[in-house]
Parts: sequence; C-alpha cells; structure tokens
Amino acid sequence: MTKRGRLILMIAVSIAILLSAFGLPVTANGPQNSGQSNPGYVKYTLILVNNTLVNGSFVNTSSALGPAGIAYDPSNGYIYVADYGSDTVSVINGATNTVIANIPVGPEPVINGVTYSGIENIFALSKPYGVAYDPSNGYIYVTDDGSDTVSVINGTTVIANIPVGIEPEGIAYDSSNGYIYVADYGSDTVSVINGKTNTVIANISVGIEPTGVAYDPSNGYIYVTDAFSGTVSVIDGANNTVIATIPVGFLPAGVAYDPSNGYIYVTDDGWGSVLVINGTTVIANITVGSGPAGVAYDPSNGYIYVTNLYSDNVSVINGKTNTVIANISVGIEPSGIAYDPSNGYIYVTNFFSDTVSVINGTTVIANISVGSWPWGVAYDPSNGYIYVTNYASGTVSVINGKTNTVIANISVGIEPSGIAYDPSNGYIYVADYGWGTVSVINGTTVIANITVGIEPMGVAYDPSNGYIYVADYGSGTVSIISAPAQATETYTVTFTESGLPAGTQWSVTFNGSTKSSTASSITFTGVPAGNYTWNASSIIAVGNDTRYVAQISSGTISVPNASSVSLHYVKQYRVTIQPTAGGSTSPSGTFWYNAGSTVSITAVPAPGYEFVGWETNSSITFTNSSSATTNMTVNSPGTVVALFKAVPTTTTTSTVTSSSTTTSTVTSSSTTVTSTTSTAQPSHTTEYVAATAVVVIVVLAAVLLIIRRK
Repeated sequence: MTKRGRLILMIAVSIAILLSAFGLPVTANGPQNSGQSNPGYVKYTLILVNNTLVNGSFVNTSSALGPAGIAYDPSNGYIYVADYGSDTVSVINGATNTVIANIPVGPEPVINGVTYSGIENIFALSKPYGVAYDPSNGYIYVTDDGSDTVSVINGTTVIANIPVGIEPEGIAYDSSNGYIYVADYGSDTVSVINGKTNTVIANISVGIEPTGVAYDPSNGYIYVTDAFSGTVSVIDGANNTVIATIPVGFLPAGVAYDPSNGYIYVTDDGWGSVLVINGTTVIANITVGSGPAGVAYDPSNGYIYVTNLYSDNVSVINGKTNTVIANISVGIEPSGIAYDPSNGYIYVTNFFSDTVSVINGTTVIANISVGSWPWGVAYDPSNGYIYVTNYASGTVSVINGKTNTVIANISVGIEPSGIAYDPSNGYIYVADYGWGTVSVINGTTVIANITVGIEPMGVAYDPSNGYIYVADYGSGTVSIISAPAQATETYTVTFTESGLPAGTQWSVTFNGSTKSSTASSITFTGVPAGNYTWNASSIIAVGNDTRYVAQISSGTISVPNASSVSLHYVKQYRVTIQPTAGGSTSPSGTFWYNAGSTVSITAVPAPGYEFVGWETNSSITFTNSSSATTNMTVNSPGTVVALFKAVPTTTTTSTVTSSSTTTSTVTSSSTTVTSTTSTAQPSHTTEYVAATAVVVIVVLAAVLLIIRRK
C-alpha cells in the first residue's frame, strides 16, 4: 500500500477512534439529495479556503486544502479539521459556523537562514496526520508527518511546535502520567511529550516502522506495534523505558486491550495468527486463518471471532483459555463482522461470495445472499435490523435479525462503504464515496441522498448545535448538515403506593423530576425509552411516635419493558424499654417496631433484687407480665418498664450464759445472726434454793416465838 493509501486508511480509522473517545456518534459519507420526510439537508457549505459560508450545497473543485481528519472539542465547542493538503488545521466555531482560525501546523520554513511566516502551506509540507486530545490541559496535539513535529493547539493558537522523530504518525495519551506518546514511523522511535511543559522528555528506540500505539490502564504500559520488525515494543510509562520487545510474527497489524481479562491482543497479518500478551509475556500464539482482518467480541459467551480474509473462515477463540475452539467455514474473503445483542448472533460479510454468514456460537446457522461485494455492516438497535453495504452493486441489504432474511435491498449511491447509525434520529448514514453524497436510510427506505462535497470522508455530530459536519476531502470544504431529530415515542410511568393512611403526602423522584401527592399514585408522562433510576419517600412521620417506612424506596426501571412500580409502606411505633433500679432489660432503649409485631423481652435482676413484673403506659400487651422472659405485642407506641425490688433482710439470735463466754457476730447482705457461746460448768442452783428455804423457815419460826412471849 502506498504512503498516501496508508494515510487515508489511518485518517479514517483515527476519525472513528477520536469520535468514539469523545462519545460522539460516528457516521460516514456519500451520494445526492432526493429527500423525503425530513432527514436533514445541507444547510450550509463552509468553503475553507476563503472562509465563506454558502447556503445549501456547494461543490468547490479548485481547492487543494484536502480536509481529512475532523474532531469535536467539548471543552470549547470548536470543530478541528486537519487539512492534509494545505498543512493547516481549520478551526470552526459551531455557534456561528465560521472558520475562526486557519492554524498553520509544523514549524515555519527557514530559507537561507531566514524564517518565513505565513508560507507554511507552500514550503513546510507538514502534512497533519494523527490528532489527540489531552483532557488534563485541554490541548489538541497534531502529528505533522511531513515536518517531523507535533503541533500543540490551545483553542485557536499553536502554542508549540515540538520536534519529534521522523514521520510521526500514531499518537496516544497516557492518563497515568499525563504524557503523550508519538510513534515516529521513519526514525523507529517513540517520542514522549510532557503535557505540562510541552517538551520531549524522552526518545525511546523501538522496532522498525512503529505505527500503532495503545495504552493499557491495568499496568500502565504502552504497547507499540513495529510493523516491519514483527515485534511489539512494551514501554513502562513509569520510567519511559522499553521493558520488553515481544516477537509477534510478520506484519503485526491491529492491537487492542481486552478489559475483561487485562490481555493485549495483536493480529498478525503475515503469519495468520492472534497473539495474546499478558504484561510483557506472550501467553498464547493462536493460529487462525490467513489474513486475519475483522474482530468481534461476543459478551454472551466470552468468545472472540476473527475473520480470516484469505482462508475463508472465522476463527473462534475462547477468551478464558485463549485457544481456538473452532474454525468456521464461511464465504469467500470474509471481512466485516458485527455482533447483534438482540439475538446473540455474529454477522460476517463475505466480500467475494456476496453473502452474509450468521454464526450462533460456533455454528453457521444461515448464509444470506445480499448484493455484490458486501463490506460494511452495522446494527440498528431501534428496529433490530442489520445493514450491509454492497460496494459493487450500490445497494444496502437490510436483514431482519429475528428471521435472518433480507427484507429489503436499498439502492444508494456508487461504491457504498462506510456505514453507521445515528442515535439522535434513528437514521442510518451511508458513505457513497463514488457519488460524493450521503444516503440517509430510515428503516428500509432511503429518505434522502444529500449532496455534499467531493470525496467526503469524515463525519462528526456536534451536540451543542445539532449539526452534522462532513469533511469533503476532494473539494476542500466542510458540509454542515442540519438534521432535526426524529420524533421520539414516549411512555407513561406510574408509581402506586399502599399502606399509607388517606391524605398522607409522599413523593417520587424520577428522570430528574420530583412529584408529590396525597393520592395513592404518582404519574410521569412523556418518558422516552431507556433505563432510569427512581427514589421514593423512604420514611414518612405522622406524629412523634408513629411513622410509615417504605419496604423498597429506590430502584431502576427499563422503559417501555416496564411502566409501573408498586410501593408498600409499613406502619411503625416507637417503643422505649427500660428497667427500674435493681436490674436491666434486653433489649434496652428506644426502638421502632412494626405495628402488631411480637418482640421478645427479658428482665435480669441485680444481686439482692428480684423481678416483680412488666408494666406499660400504652396498649402494648404481654404474653405473661410476671415472667422475666416474655413476648410483647406492639399495638401502639409507649414505654415498657421492668419492675424490680430488693430482697428483705432477716436476723436470728441465741444466747448461752456460762462462766466463760465468747460472742461472735456474722453479717450478710440480707440477714444478721448473733450467737453467744459459753463453756459448760458444774451447776449449784438446787443447793442454793434449799439453803434459802431453810433460812426463811427459821426466821419465820423465831418471829412467831417472840410474839407468843409477849
């Protein structure tokens, strides 16, 4: 392939990658205007060479600007167009659709020691090639293939022209360190630019003719495909050194990162294989067919499908084991490949057999005849159709994914190739390269063939104004298409509650809007199809001690698959459980319990106390209020109290008297016992009593004798 041919291919791929990176719809370009309905039209043609905005479509055949790459910068709303033929970047203000700057890129030419300004288009031959956006500083970086520089654009001003290696082409941004990595095709190096200073901080020698650059966020490595040395150079972004040079075969072409397993996959066009790299090690060399071209991933089974252009088959790789589990024979020179998520099938265009093979897992379940030389393939999620561009027959075949039959062959312009779906209006845009038009398809009908410039290449959608910008490579213009959005079908979503008392206010937040109501339902209208999150009132208080709690208060809903959500609220009472002095309870404190629920409670007396019973100031009932462990039924809010009392104190005393006495006292927390213990002695009590009686008798007798004598 010639240098110019490789350039055009690289630009086309770069446009798609850049637009995808910015989250913008990617479309392609093509034939004439016949419009039915209102699919869009060329509202203006901006002639880059003299910054003239012309109403309608205008073809300029005299300009040699050669606009190719085009990208939208969301930080300022500008559209940047790489003018390959004039060595400039045109900056378009989307608000006014005027060229606000034509930025010469590459260094100013020096002739006989004199620097000449403003004549870069004649002498410098910078040939702007790759474009990358650095979100850390908002700058645009453009590789100048002809002048061996990288131009740094801030808004509409070139703030730096950074000399790099020979013929810089691929360019990538490393988010882990903020560096820009540039593959220098002619000098076999990778230039590393520090985005903060816009200076080259390293020139890393790699293999021969480096082209592709990819960043692996899982390990911080940069992978560079060295086309003619058959290697992949692995650069560690932490120290900007080549930590490995991995032999991958002859003419490594594509390089991609698989986030599901963290592996790098490299297609080897020369050897007919796919190499799997983990870090710096080739963990698998998967032999596929000859000339591996297209690749698609099927998330439903984890398989990778590779179309082999020259062996007429599709290799199926199991991503878990990195082995080819099947080589599926299809038509002649399979190229395009796409996955249909609605049925899980893989669709493969067979260029020279004029068919599309439908693969389910590892089996071809259908071969569908289409037009001549089928190439591009795209899936339309709005109707489940697969659209196939037939390059030689000038048609687009429409396949119904449910039946795998061609339901229409739509005539478009000459040499349709690129194809894409525009989600803003549901239309399919087909690039008719030979006619210089864009065919617009709605369902199975061409509703317009919009004439644009000569050899339209890139297409970008500007969400700030709703215009579609088409870079017309051959005529040096940018066609600006006003494409009103198609009316979108909308739906009604209803939220219904149960459990709340009549007249209680509740609310729901859905699709950015919050609504409140005292009725039992809340309705949202005008809802487009899509997935939405919602949040409802989770707790609704009705007094200090009563509330209602939603069993589920948030979730997601897919519209129109579902159109209603039911919510149920449960009544709860606040209950305080506490003990009196002399014990504790379990649980203890203030709690919210569902109305009518049964709760187990336990009272635990402290030493010296005993449990008396349970009491409450409310309608709460007990299974057994005299039992320390029982159940209470929560019929209302209130307070539950466990009653305790102290155990009474008792005292016992016994005394024995003797001539030798010892007294001891033992005291416990509840009873005091005093005892007096004596040592036993011989007793004389009886003798004392007898003697006393004798004395008394003698005294009495004496008294009587005295009385008689007198």
